[in-house]
This record gives sequence, C-alpha cells and structure tokens, in this order.
Amino acid sequence: MHVAPALAPYRPARPARKHLQIAAAAAAGLIAASLTACGTSAAGTSRAAVEKPSLTVAVVPASGAAAVYIAQQDGYFAAAGLHVTIKPVISSATVIAGLVNGSVDVTEGQWTTGLAAAAHGVPLHALAPGNSGGPGLQVLVVPRGSPITSPAQLRGKTIAVNVIPGLASLMTDDVLAGYQIKPSQVHLVTVGFPAMAAALAAHRADAAFMVEPYLSQTYTRPAGHGGGIQLLTDINQVSDLQGFPDTGYMVTRAWLAKYPRTAAAFSRALARAQRLAATSRPAVEHAMAKGIPTISTQTAAVMALGGFPLGITAGNLERAGVLMQQYGVLPPSVNVTALAKGMIR
Repeated sequence: MHVAPALAPYRPARPARKHLQIAAAAAAGLIAASLTACGTSAAGTSRAAVEKPSLTVAVVPASGAAAVYIAQQDGYFAAAGLHVTIKPVISSATVIAGLVNGSVDVTEGQWTTGLAAAAHGVPLHALAPGNSGGPGLQVLVVPRGSPITSPAQLRGKTIAVNVIPGLASLMTDDVLAGYQIKPSQVHLVTVGFPAMAAALAAHRADAAFMVEPYLSQTYTRPAGHGGGIQLLTDINQVSDLQGFPDTGYMVTRAWLAKYPRTAAAFSRALARAQRLAATSRPAVEHAMAKGIPTISTQTAAVMALGGFPLGITAGNLERAGVLMQQYGVLPPSVNVTALAKGMIR
C-alpha cells in the first residue's frame, strides 16, 4: 500500500474556476444512466402528481449534499411538485431509524452506513450518488505546533472521527495500516465534524479526521478561535482510497414501493442538480454558502469539493463494502458483491 509522506501545514489554494470535474459533454451522455441509477425504474415512471409532496431529507452539511442545496435553491424540487425540508445531521447513521419509522424520507450520507444497515437486515435502496473523494477533501490533521509530524507517530494516540464505525474510521485505519499501525493501537473518539477544531484545541484528541467545508473553515479562523491546524496526510493520496465513493442518497425499499412517483420526481430534480454540481464550481460554492449558515463565501471559494458522479454502480458500493470487510465492520461471511447489487436493484 502506498501512503503519501507527511505534508506541509494545510494551506488551501483557490481552485481554478475553469477546471470542471466532469466535462459537460460527458455529463449529457450520462443523463439516462444517472436517472436509471437514481431510482431503478423511476426514470420511466409517469410524471403524474407525486404521492408525497412534502419530504424531509436528512443530509450531512458538507459538499456531498451540494445537489440537494442546488435543487432546493434553484427550484428544481418545486418544479417537480416537491417541498423539501433539509434536515442537517452529524451522520446518516443517526437517522437510519428515522428512515424506517417514516420520520425521514431520504438520507444522504456515507455508503458505508447504508451497507452496514443493509447487512443487518434494513432493506435500503441506493437512490442517487452524492460525492466521491478528491484531493484535499478528507485529511488527517493535528493542532499546529504538535510534535506529531507524521501518521507514523499516531500509535497510542487519540484520533477524532465523526462516527464509529464509519467511513472516517475505516479510512483512518487504512492510512495507519501503511505505517504498520493496527486499529487496536490507536484510540478513536466520536466528535462531530463542526466540533473537530475545538476538540483539537482543547487537547481532547491528538489528531482528527477532517472533511470539507469544515477543513477550510477551520483554516480561515485565527488560531485562538479554533484555527491553526497541521496536515499529516491527504487521504486521497493513499492509493487504494483515491476517488473513493463517499456518499449517496438512500431510502427504504418500503418507501420506494409506496411512493414510486415521488421517488422518480426527487431523482429527476436531484440528477439535474448533480449535473450542475459536476460542471459548475460556482454553482456549488453559491449553494453551499447560501444553504449552510456556518459556511462563508470565503470558505466556499477555497474548499475542496471532490467529485460528483452521475450514477451509481454495484462496483462502487462493493468497493466500500470491501473496505468495511477488510477492517472488521462487515464479517467475512457477508457477500459484499450481493449486498451491493441488492442496494441498487
């Protein structure tokens, strides 16, 4: 396994606006595929009045949910006959019960959370893609001035992640494996992404797994106000984690069966917004700054975004399942190929 060496202090550079993560022509060619992936037969469903016009969508307020903010602010949901209430959550793991009992209609979150729930008998359907990894999107950091200058020094240390087990803890395990550090040789603690900087400043953790936009947000603060961080490694520079399928939108199979026209309408509106996110950084910046009160236009302008895939494949989900199995989140007896296929059928 290749792991990148320790890097310099985190100093985000404003991304070039001329760079598009996916070419517009390619996006147009993938429209049909994305609609199919976003709701099985939903793309062919009649556009008759939706069964459930008011929806609650739980999202982690980060770049993975950019399409929801775009679709709401630009009127895509309204044009589809939907009124969407966006509910911010720390992790999609906290709302699986809400999906099952109907208090939440759709959740956006890590595919690892969905796969874990499905493996434990919760019948989930992968409705649409969220985002994938990219340079600077997910990193391991320490407080500036920390004696820890390399992941190799994290043996025996406390590392903050947003949920255990989850994508952050699995990626942390994978990074440390490159330094011959076993999961049992570090102490993981749960801290919400918005509180990571405070946890580091208060020495409740020696290191933290941070994601955008909270990473750039922390960097722009004065050191005495929760800022001042030192980058240990960019997760995307670990070879087997590059471009990792991070997040997506999930519903229960019972919900999909009960509200097929609603699922189709939501999928179409979201796919339209996802295509815009994939081809227009300014659209993402505007939506994030407007939709998330804690994100300033300054932060939105410098934050890393990762990728915005236009479809879901069983291979993407299987990749997440293999990582889970590798670090004991899924037992060896689980057929991850069948599990992944089952979520997109």
